[in-house]
Amino acid sequence: MSFSDLKHSLRKLEFPACAKEALLKIEQLLVGRAAPTSKQMDNAMEIISEFVFCEADRRGGRRGAGLNPLQELQLIDIICDYLSACNNETTKNTLFLSLFGGMESPRKLKILCILASMAVSASSTPVLLAVGVWLQQMGCSSPQSLQLVENIIRDHFYLNTTNQAALKSLANTAPQFVSNFITAVTELYMLDTQKPIKLPPKNLLEVITSWVYTTPTLCMSAQLNAAALPSGAIPMAAVTPLAGLVRWCALAPLYIDEDTEMDEVPVKKIKIEGDRTSKSVNKAQTESQLYIQLQLGLLQSMRAWRRRGPPAAIGAQRLAALAAPVREYSQHLIDQGCKLNSEQRLQDCLDRIGQAVQVALANGCVYGNINNLLASLESLPENRLLRIIVKTQQQII
Repeated sequence: MSFSDLKHSLRKLEFPACAKEALLKIEQLLVGRAAPTSKQMDNAMEIISEFVFCEADRRGGRRGAGLNPLQELQLIDIICDYLSACNNETTKNTLFLSLFGGMESPRKLKILCILASMAVSASSTPVLLAVGVWLQQMGCSSPQSLQLVENIIRDHFYLNTTNQAALKSLANTAPQFVSNFITAVTELYMLDTQKPIKLPPKNLLEVITSWVYTTPTLCMSAQLNAAALPSGAIPMAAVTPLAGLVRWCALAPLYIDEDTEMDEVPVKKIKIEGDRTSKSVNKAQTESQLYIQLQLGLLQSMRAWRRRGPPAAIGAQRLAALAAPVREYSQHLIDQGCKLNSEQRLQDCLDRIGQAVQVALANGCVYGNINNLLASLESLPENRLLRIIVKTQQQII
């Protein structure tokens, strides 16, 4: 069948039937033993534009209205059904990246955000794994990735009505997605450029802490499980969330009040005949306690790395960047006439930096210029643990 005949047959179908059939035609064009030709790619993009997202008319011109909200939901349902029925990861990712890879269109990104959020709600592993590959290929710190992640956070992590048990289970069912999701999330909070500093929502911090603490290999999932990409595609390097989480844990004592309590999370309880126990909620944790638990989870993750991965978990430059906000905070204390060696918040921050650096270096997690890292750490205020670690590492090098 010629391409003209293919489009003619699709035009006989109304939406959403044309979109459903179009996905199958796109698969035939793009999936094969060899990489698709530029002509096949162009043809697939034409089909996507006209019959899937309804952005173009039959002459290639732009349609003004596009899909209405009902049609967007119908399309999302069709894409979910396709991904769930597809047993080949390469085929699934090929189609998903062809649909959402370019992302020049705000309409497409809007549909993807809704799709990803619904997949989180339904714990849809096939869709979430595809979204995880998309995050990695787009770059977890890209504007598109950050917009998608912010959408998921808004839908699932601001209210206590979300089922936390289902969210926490994603670490086991879709670890590559969760790893890339956390990497993107760390690009949104506790940044030097934010005035005032923006902190992660309470529920988000609690779920991420649970993910990392209970699954030590989670942070390396995207690196250890290479994405099944289309033939000829250029794989983007997976970036672990370790550096971003180390920043969170290290800087948390500077920004978090010790007595800030987390909201209590209701626990559903099955009533058993004769059972008169009255416990119905988990004990609340303070934010500072959660960051301590997250720090321990990170150290466990770094230890697990030694047995599983190459030294590509944490960039030395990312660790060295911690020195700037710590020096700024220290100068603020000095201006107030404080003694740095007696400031508990600052010393807790320096202790956590020292712990993370020592475990990361000891387990081969760090790549990049180690000498520059140690020089940056030397510029920090006096801290006994940090000084011992820097001196020991300088002797090793």
